[in-house]
Amino acid sequence: MQKFQPTRIERSSTGLEIQWKDSHHSELPYRILRQKCPCARCDATRSGKDLFHILPSDDFFENLHLVDIQRVGRYAVRLIWNDGHRTGIYTFEFLRELSENTPET
Repeated sequence: MQKFQPTRIERSSTGLEIQWKDSHHSELPYRILRQKCPCARCDATRSGKDLFHILPSDDFFENLHLVDIQRVGRYAVRLIWNDGHRTGIYTFEFLRELSENTPET
């Protein structure tokens, strides 16, 4: 069994809200979720391996929203974005880490 299990995951107008089995509540802004996307392409960009990547403008993030959330087994979700990006699989452990390391706004 996974250490961190959500009991509810919902989209809000600004981010993803997660209620965890241990009563912790997370609110993760869409901007943070997209900036921290764990897919191979996004990870390569953050690590500097993708030399020709153009960083998104602020307008990009202002217009960014989730189209769908798909469950992946019992350990993760796939986030489907309005620009067509859909390859990031966000494990529950990763989402919890993001939650605990993201300052509240």
